[in-house]
Amino acid sequence: MKQGSRQDSRKDSAITLRAIEEGRRRNMRQLLLRASRIVNRHVVEGLHARGYADLRSTHTTLLSNIDLAGSTVTVAADRAGITKQAMGRLATELEGAGYIRVRGDPKDARARVLQLTKTGKQLMLDSLEVMAELEHRYARSVGRDRLAAILRGLAAFVEGAEQD
Repeated sequence: MKQGSRQDSRKDSAITLRAIEEGRRRNMRQLLLRASRIVNRHVVEGLHARGYADLRSTHTTLLSNIDLAGSTVTVAADRAGITKQAMGRLATELEGAGYIRVRGDPKDARARVLQLTKTGKQLMLDSLEVMAELEHRYARSVGRDRLAAILRGLAAFVEGAEQD
């Protein structure tokens, strides 16, 4: 192979990689994931500032996927898109921290129900306050109208996609 051909091949490869990277940065999935990680990090930082020092960002996977009245490990895992084992590990950590309690399901002896404790309910209330503060912060950053349009668009997308 000639020297020029190898250089051309490397240039083509670099151009292809740049195009792929640009496409990844701009595709919907990547943008949603990055936005979710940013918001999650900011929520956890806000909760740490309110005294929930033992809360980790992975814990929000469980907390955001259980019903306030309680959910089984299986339901929470399905909603989060993780295994029952991974959800069970999160449940063990959050139970140890006092945010949830894990009980047997009276309807199914094999199932475990996750319920918020009094501390867990307060955490949820505090997280709503943190989220409201973050929405104000984001509105200042990107503009109130733009943020409102983003939220309306996301709500419409979720509603439409869930019906498919």
